[in-house]
This record gives sequence, structure tokens and C-alpha cells, in this order.
Amino acid sequence: MVVEDNHNLLGEIAESTPRRFEELITDAIAVESGQETATPLAQTMISTSIGLKHQATSQEFYRERLKVAIELLVR
Repeated sequence: MVVEDNHNLLGEIAESTPRRFEELITDAIAVESGQETATPLAQTMISTSIGLKHQATSQEFYRERLKVAIELLVR
């Protein structure tokens, strides 16, 4: 993709947006599990999502697989 191959075209936003997204996910998880547990869970969830995007043949497939991954992470 153009953006992935040339992230410098977007400047700082290409780096700050993923960091901000991780912060938001971490904060949401921390409400229930605490900050120490939340950080690795959020990072794992984001990594899983990225991997699934590359495998997904449809939005439905992506959502179903991500739901399973989230259920595993919150056990």
C-alpha cells in the first residue's frame, strides 16, 4: 500500500495515531484489569487485529475471528 510503503508522506500522524489508539485500548482494558495487565493485552489485541486483516477475506470473517481472540484474552 502507498501509505504503508511511504509513511513519511503523512508526517507525524503516521506515528502518533497508532500510539494514541494503543493508549485508548489500554486505558479501556485497565478499567477492569489494571494498568500492568492492560498494556500487554492491548498490544496483543492490536497485533492480532493486524494479522487478521491480512488473512480476512471479508469483514464478517475478520469480526468473527477478532471476537474469538478477544474472548481468549479476557478469560
